Amino acid sequence: MPSRSRVKATQAVAVLLLILAAGGVRAAERPPGPLPAYRLRIDPEPLRALQDYRDRIYDIDFLPPGERLWIPATFEHGGERYPVRLRIRGDLPVHWRGEQLSYRLKFVDRLFQGRKEINLIVPWDKHYGVELLQTRIADDLGLAYFPGRFVSLAINDRDIGLYYENEHPTREYLERTGREPSSIFTFAANWTYYFGQRHHTVWFVKPGTRETPPISSLGQIKQRRTFARRDPALARRQLGYAAELYDLLSRGSLEEIAARAGLYLDLEGFARYVALQDFFGSVHSLELGDNTRLYLDPSSGKFEFMPWDTRLMSLRERWEKKGGTLEALLEPDDAMFGAVFEAIPGVRAARNAALGKLVREGGAYNAELDRIHARLVRLYPEDERLRAGTLKLDGMFRENLEVLEPYAARRAEIAPQR
Repeated sequence: MPSRSRVKATQAVAVLLLILAAGGVRAAERPPGPLPAYRLRIDPEPLRALQDYRDRIYDIDFLPPGERLWIPATFEHGGERYPVRLRIRGDLPVHWRGEQLSYRLKFVDRLFQGRKEINLIVPWDKHYGVELLQTRIADDLGLAYFPGRFVSLAINDRDIGLYYENEHPTREYLERTGREPSSIFTFAANWTYYFGQRHHTVWFVKPGTRETPPISSLGQIKQRRTFARRDPALARRQLGYAAELYDLLSRGSLEEIAARAGLYLDLEGFARYVALQDFFGSVHSLELGDNTRLYLDPSSGKFEFMPWDTRLMSLRERWEKKGGTLEALLEPDDAMFGAVFEAIPGVRAARNAALGKLVREGGAYNAELDRIHARLVRLYPEDERLRAGTLKLDGMFRENLEVLEPYAARRAEIAPQR
């Protein structure tokens, strides 16, 4: 006969199983683990300089590169201290109007977890969990991406709150992720004035001078110093190669693009990149502009598109505003992207296949976004902006899936042409 204590233990286990089966205790109800805790220490004099600088730029609508202020600070995490240079990050006032500011940090004499530069960004600018989910989907698609995570930040022992951290494009980032040091290019819009900055090179593709930048369309190519420092001649050749790509896509005939685009672009990667943007309803990075990152792979000699700052936008609202069919809505508005789709039908077919796969797996991605947002809300229960923002984004993501499901079903059987 079993002992009384064993009987009681058996009964307790049975009761627990019944509670679990009834949903009385769920894993989602457990307290979420804490976020990585970052601390910045800024001495009084540079802190006053930063505060005065923020007051000076508060009312402007765009921050020119020449107006940026760097100050010294100390970054602390995990019991380690790192000297850094720090500035307010971003070109637009979302990053400096309000109690929270976005920051860029450069580590001075040693790397932080293999990173040379990181961005600490106000989370609503990254659509809360959308940017993090985008990196996970990019990984599923085999695209290069910039790792990110949510952190909590304190400055001089004052809790500042929730931030999204991502890694800035650097040579160290490429080496850490197993890629050869090589140029990463950004194509700048004409409202971004880059002349006189040492950290990049400018190439005017369309007519313009230092005094009179191009007045229409895109005029500059920004070459980030992610290439090998010992070979500046190679970097100059890579810049010329990027200019050739832009010239082909902006001025070439469809026949020329069909014949030559594959020499410059990883076309299958390009198709998956467009599928990722379409999956989120984003038009933010579907052009050669400030939010486009192209890595030139030295082993293949081809450019790879890297997702950056993907936006979640309502497909239904865009569709109702634009009219026509959903297929037409998902055709790239940008003339250069559209030219590749028109000239090389296999790119459109590859995009359709990748988008169909994403939609079929959309339920899992939807659940992942819900989990990310639920965790943030439980960590910051008093943050009404966080609660309202994540609720809206979760609903928009589900609505986009509903819009895309019939499209994906119609297109899923179209195999990519190689």
